[in-house]
Amino acid sequence: MTSTSGKHDYLANYIEYDLATMKDTKGGFIDEPAPEPEGDQQVSSKYVTSTLPPLSIDNSNVPRCFECDSPEIDMVFYKEFKCRVCRACKKEKPEKYSLLTKTECHQDYLLTEPELRDTELFNHIIKPNPHKSTYSDMLLYLRYQVEEYAFKKWNGPEGLDAEYERREKLKKKRKEKKFAEKIIKMKARTRTSTWSRRQAKHVHEWVTDRTEGNTRYVKCSSCGLQTEEMIM
Repeated sequence: MTSTSGKHDYLANYIEYDLATMKDTKGGFIDEPAPEPEGDQQVSSKYVTSTLPPLSIDNSNVPRCFECDSPEIDMVFYKEFKCRVCRACKKEKPEKYSLLTKTECHQDYLLTEPELRDTELFNHIIKPNPHKSTYSDMLLYLRYQVEEYAFKKWNGPEGLDAEYERREKLKKKRKEKKFAEKIIKMKARTRTSTWSRRQAKHVHEWVTDRTEGNTRYVKCSSCGLQTEEMIM
């Protein structure tokens, strides 16, 4: 008896094609291979590959997330900030892993420009300004690294708050002083203007021009204004 197992053996080596991706040449279908990446895509692919750490057989040497010990860390944070955190933990803890602009570091943590520019103190990411392409690039800092330095500089969060309050009071005093000086100058200008107007006030000096019957015509000797008076 002939074995049925070999009856359709020739079908075992068939190749499955997706007709939606094949090109009709009017003489049969040709399966087009996927195009090779070119230009920026190719460079980007090579760059990402080159920035990834080498695979290690020893799992103890694989960088792991600070929070959950996962080996699937965010490679951008690892490369730019030397921070080992996975994407999930980064998303769950924005109070620690969110990015701050340089302006926020100035205003909220009272850090100076030289401090933020010092690469030995802070790592940062440079990105194009989203508001306008002609503006300066944005410098982004990792929140927990900025907080650690600021708390050390100002002796903890309480010290930072105290320094912030001190500066706000000083700013308020300067503003009040400037306003008071402006009022004084405005009053001085008002007094000067009033005095000038008083000094410029004209007083007529009447002299008789002529007399006709019961009417006397008078004239100001300085401005020439004429008027008439009835003689009783």
